Amino acid sequence: MYIKRFLGYLKSPVNIYITSYPVPILQGKKRYYYGVPLINLYERLMGHTIPEVLLHRLEKEGSKINNLSEKDLKITLQILNKFGISAEEAFMDPHVFCMNPIAMDNYGMILQECNFAFIQPKHIIRYHTLVKSRTIKQLKQEGLLKENLKLEELLYSYFHDWLQEDRAYENYDDSQTNILSIRMIVLEKFLKWKLHITSEEFQKYCKNYLPLRHRPMSDIIESLDIAQNNIEFSTETIRRNGCLVAADPVNTKLMLDKVDSLGGLDIREAIRIEPSILKNNYQSLLQIRSLLEQYNISDEAQRRCLKVYCMNPKTVQERLDELVNLKEFQVLASNPRVLYMVVHKRKMLNRITKIQAAKKQCYSLNHLVSSNKIFNTYINSFGNKICSRDVAVLICSSLHCPHVTNKSVLDKLRRHKYWLHTALHVVNENLLLLKKNFSDLVIYNNCQIVLYPVNEIQHYIDLLLRFRENGKIPRHSRIEDSSFNNLECAKLTDDQILSLVLYEIEKKHHFSGDGIWNKLDGGKIGSTMNHRLKQNYAS
Repeated sequence: MYIKRFLGYLKSPVNIYITSYPVPILQGKKRYYYGVPLINLYERLMGHTIPEVLLHRLEKEGSKINNLSEKDLKITLQILNKFGISAEEAFMDPHVFCMNPIAMDNYGMILQECNFAFIQPKHIIRYHTLVKSRTIKQLKQEGLLKENLKLEELLYSYFHDWLQEDRAYENYDDSQTNILSIRMIVLEKFLKWKLHITSEEFQKYCKNYLPLRHRPMSDIIESLDIAQNNIEFSTETIRRNGCLVAADPVNTKLMLDKVDSLGGLDIREAIRIEPSILKNNYQSLLQIRSLLEQYNISDEAQRRCLKVYCMNPKTVQERLDELVNLKEFQVLASNPRVLYMVVHKRKMLNRITKIQAAKKQCYSLNHLVSSNKIFNTYINSFGNKICSRDVAVLICSSLHCPHVTNKSVLDKLRRHKYWLHTALHVVNENLLLLKKNFSDLVIYNNCQIVLYPVNEIQHYIDLLLRFRENGKIPRHSRIEDSSFNNLECAKLTDDQILSLVLYEIEKKHHFSGDGIWNKLDGGKIGSTMNHRLKQNYAS
């Protein structure tokens, strides 16, 4: 039964073609219906040509019928068969084939739980009218419910572990109440007993998780059982997360069976960390996991932001395709919190625009995805600083050599008094530049150099490498030839080359650390920014 119910998740409508155009059911006076799956299936199952009256009904449904595959039709017929509805009855009310299979199954099960005397396709189609707009007395007069039925008592009977003495019967007037009202009253009382929720919390469940209002009682009971005994949520956690009450148990069981892990975590552990994962279906989880692997998103990054598994796979794909070309994303790609940029893409892009308008260069990932309060404090405050964790992660993920850790990198960088005032993209550009000519260990030993302007580093590296190769400094260079008279150029190591680069850059700034300031817009050295920062630190 459950497998049939969940087949709705696999639903993927396709157009049916016999030429280059979709086949219409009616076209002018002549009917063209060969190749339309519903009509072909009808004639195969019924053994005769489709009647004229049914063709007119199909014409009213239009393209919806044309877009249904034979697989979709068979799923619908299997679900309807559970409620005693034959294929012939279903075909005579074709709108039922256009319904979502999961919703259709839920509606039929609720009518069945309420002991409807018989269920026809029109009852499922008009489910909302029957449970909300018709009183119980009217349904009894129409013969849909038995005259002696006490719906409240019937619904209570589904909760077997709920003791009789803990139940409070209201004996509502059939002429004043409807099915939905009584179902919600009984469900609220049950959840108050089971989870100790308040009336306000129950109303939030109904508002935030719309399927709960039209979820069969048997599904709700099973969902709670899985949450408590299989995934092992505490009662308090279930109370805080209404999605666990409203979850589809069929989908949950398939998820636990088909998805072994997310971000390197057992699927149950992942759900315990991010319960909203249960709102997605298991196929979407597998698609998202595959996408993240294609974009080389690490397991650690996935564990830090399991919320990405609550998204639509198509949305994740579109955002990754867009962000992969964004400079900020490329710089932060190795950061364990990089998926926050995917989840909060719109907010992040809006903040990048504001940061650029404020002419701040030293943003951090936290500035892009944090709360509005934190971001507004950053954007309105004086000064321009990066997050130490972000720069440490960037350097560590780029340098693959022994003993390189976030702490060891920060210990080296902290020796520079302005180490938090170099933009992340500058550090990234320097790492890419240095790795062309130097080993990771050499860069690590001289990692303060990544704080300096890229063009300055490039210039002095070129000069000093030529000096090591040719034994002389090129004419008209910024380096004074006399500085290197006593050096044996051929014996200079890579470590010494980078030390000399740093020496030459800082020499003209009297080794004050001011060499890290870049030229602004190709103009003069940013002395104004430098002066302000100095004043800020002096105070």
